[in-house]
Amino acid sequence: MLRSKLVAAACAVVLLPLAAVKVMAADPPPHLGEGTPVGSRSVADPALQIRQATSSYYVTSYGQPDDHSPEPWEILSTTNGALVSTAPRLRDDPDKPPTLLGKYVVTPAAAQTTFRDIATDAVSDVSVPAGATYQGAYPGGILLSRAADSSFALRALDNTEKPVTGAAFGDPVILDTTATSILIAVAGHLSVVDTATGTATAVTTLPANPAWAALTPNRVLWQTAATASSKTVGWKQGTTTGSVDVPFGLPLLTVGDDLAVLVPETKQLAKIAANGGTVTPAFVTGVHDAADLDNGRLLVSAQSKVASVGADGVLTTVKATPAFAAQVSGVAMSGARVVTADYQPDHGVYETTTNGTTWSSLSTSNSSKPLQLEGTTLVTYQAGIARVRGSGGDLTFPAADEVVLGKGGKLVSHRAPDAATAEVYDVATKTKVADYAVPFAMADSSVWKVTATGVLTGKDLTTQATKTIAVASSCTVGADGVNGRWALLSGCKQVIDIKGPEAPRNLTVAADSQLGNGFVVQTAVGQDAGGLSTKELLVTDLNDQGLGQRRYGPINGRLLQPPSFRTDGGGGAKLIYADPDARPRIISLTWLAADPQQRPDTTAPVLTSATAGDRLRDNTSLSFNWAYTDPQDPNAPATGVKSYDLRIQQRPSRTSPYGAWNLPANWQGLTTTAASYSAVPGTDTCWQVRARDYAGNVSNWSTSYCSEVDGIAPTAVTLRIGDRTNLATPATVRWAYTDETAVATYDIVYKTAAAGAAFGSWVYPAAWQNTQIQSISWTPRLGMDECFMVRARDVVGNLSAWSVPLCSVAPQDDRAFTSSGTVTRATNTIAYQGTTSILKANGAYLTKTGEGALRIAVVGISGPGQGKVDVYHAGVKIGTVNLAATTTARTVTYLPTTVYRSGVVKVVSTSTAPAAIDGVAFLRY
Repeated sequence: MLRSKLVAAACAVVLLPLAAVKVMAADPPPHLGEGTPVGSRSVADPALQIRQATSSYYVTSYGQPDDHSPEPWEILSTTNGALVSTAPRLRDDPDKPPTLLGKYVVTPAAAQTTFRDIATDAVSDVSVPAGATYQGAYPGGILLSRAADSSFALRALDNTEKPVTGAAFGDPVILDTTATSILIAVAGHLSVVDTATGTATAVTTLPANPAWAALTPNRVLWQTAATASSKTVGWKQGTTTGSVDVPFGLPLLTVGDDLAVLVPETKQLAKIAANGGTVTPAFVTGVHDAADLDNGRLLVSAQSKVASVGADGVLTTVKATPAFAAQVSGVAMSGARVVTADYQPDHGVYETTTNGTTWSSLSTSNSSKPLQLEGTTLVTYQAGIARVRGSGGDLTFPAADEVVLGKGGKLVSHRAPDAATAEVYDVATKTKVADYAVPFAMADSSVWKVTATGVLTGKDLTTQATKTIAVASSCTVGADGVNGRWALLSGCKQVIDIKGPEAPRNLTVAADSQLGNGFVVQTAVGQDAGGLSTKELLVTDLNDQGLGQRRYGPINGRLLQPPSFRTDGGGGAKLIYADPDARPRIISLTWLAADPQQRPDTTAPVLTSATAGDRLRDNTSLSFNWAYTDPQDPNAPATGVKSYDLRIQQRPSRTSPYGAWNLPANWQGLTTTAASYSAVPGTDTCWQVRARDYAGNVSNWSTSYCSEVDGIAPTAVTLRIGDRTNLATPATVRWAYTDETAVATYDIVYKTAAAGAAFGSWVYPAAWQNTQIQSISWTPRLGMDECFMVRARDVVGNLSAWSVPLCSVAPQDDRAFTSSGTVTRATNTIAYQGTTSILKANGAYLTKTGEGALRIAVVGISGPGQGKVDVYHAGVKIGTVNLAATTTARTVTYLPTTVYRSGVVKVVSTSTAPAAIDGVAFLRY
């Protein structure tokens, strides 16, 4: 059986005195046995702690099945995880693991240090001679100092000594050891001592001994500075020294000759190169704990195993850590909701509303103080923060402060240490509503306090109504002192009816008592069948004039670990506790007398929150969450919310009407507070919920909470390719789309037509499908007409239509045409391709056969004194181009669009003035 270290953390029996209660007969109250177990939660990847490790052996927080007689520590092989030996637990410190050095268990004492060989069980006692002082142990003996001659010595297991030479004398600190070396610091002087020769080699001198240092196979590392978020580490390898900044404030480890840190939040082992500082953030993932093996490798508990890892980051399995049933250190409940905190090192918090059939993680931990759960509000403690999780959001306070959740979960108080007053906050609004001097109690929306001698005053902070009750002159009321009908008062040892005419009862309770709705529970001492002392629970019925009592148990915490138990924060006659196996159990107090003034619950539950998420969804997975409370009046306690019904109605598009309400059978009588549904794009889904309590009262259907899955395809906002006739290089086509949610990817196709040829088919390059690129550039080819089309899809999968073709043609140069008549071939710096053909006489022309187009563009050099040309295609005059202009420039003239023609093209001069033709473009779109 797998157990956390805390379950086995105690061996010495701690006997808590049984609280003095009402005068009773000699026979103890009836014992009703154990509560009903909550279904166990399987931990697939146990968060195992590595308590001690050397290159050969390790000890973990593994396998302690009994909290009264804990098993000895198991010492396992780092080669195959086999059990090699055991070490007894200390009765006065059962959670302290044995000290491992090399192949030994080391037990230091004033006069001698004992080394027990783990494999053979052979024992060597190394004595401390007169005049010598023990300074620490290493894998082969102990380090001694002698003030008389300012010397150090290594005393081996056979009690022979060799002197240590070369080390500064003083009060040494052993910082790290390996099989052959000891790293010591003396007033900031770091030295490495060779255990074979006793020779000390100086490493560095610091202002003071470092907070951390380590030996690796080839380096010495030491910490020189630290902040909350970073550390600086110096290093030496041979005669080479260096320094590296570690961007983590976490404890340092070594792997190979480099550094590593374990990041608990992500469970990742990060590696930091000592030379250069390169960070590998996910060097190993899924890591719960890690320890140096003193040989360049780490031992880690990760990914359902204990494994070693070296500089290559490859895990070598030592031993599998199979799944086991989770054990808890803290429990709480409210109605059907059970919340637990694990014993395991991360103290994860989980909840169930199905008595353990299903569990869910709350993505937090709780370790320093007990959980508090009242109504729908939960208080947890994590990383120095007390977090109050209520329906209106979270309130946070320092965990070191006193944070008390009022009965019902509507109010919470916060008090700094030793402060005379506490702040009281409304959990739903997260606002401070009052300041009160301690002590006082909170229940629902009221604060109760002894405001004057013999006067108990309750003030409703919502309505401001007050109520006063006469009590004995010595009475006070503490933080947990009011619940339902009863106030449990200190000093005067009275139970007072705050709602009606019931006479006070006299009752003395223990300091750990908790007030439930109609009962008090506290720990008591009992005996098991073997006569050993146990801890159990003693319950007192406050509704009974005779204060009847019953016992339950045993409970966890018979030894050093504290017990964990809580009354029902939902006001029921129930309580939850952790049993000796650290598993939650629920007690139903069916024997309690009825509330003497109680009336039936006739009020239906009330919706406190509901959400269907974003009104417009960017995915097809819809979810709906809700919360109800069951209200009560002073004499009609709520029976609690029992179940929920859910219904939906839908419309397939925004222009369609909503359909009829649909009540799926599996959504009726739900005991969970969330549902999910997969809808097709464009569908608008509306949810309604209602609740029933245990008395059968059913609420009205809630208002509608709607979510629409985006059903509209993206729309183009930019489609640009530049000029239809492209004279530049490179050419670029650009596009951009917008969407109601978000554009995910694009598809792009293209087709081309070479000079004198028609367009080919559309081409679908694989790299251009489902891509996020938004532009394509290319080098135009003379005479080539190139077209693109784009379409876009959004994150839901809605796909737009193809865009219009975006086309660009590179003109054919004038040199591609045959000349006739008086034509001069010339060069020009502003010309396309740098050349022109000048038609110098009427009738001179350029011609080319076999060209197809539905539109022709002429590139020419316009300017003063330039003439005109007519353009013919397939024997048809297409138009005239006049190149006369006031300034000289390269121009593109688009002739009228015609039907698609193919044939001879002629550009003919129609004047005696020269006409400088630069090129002709043939447009097929």
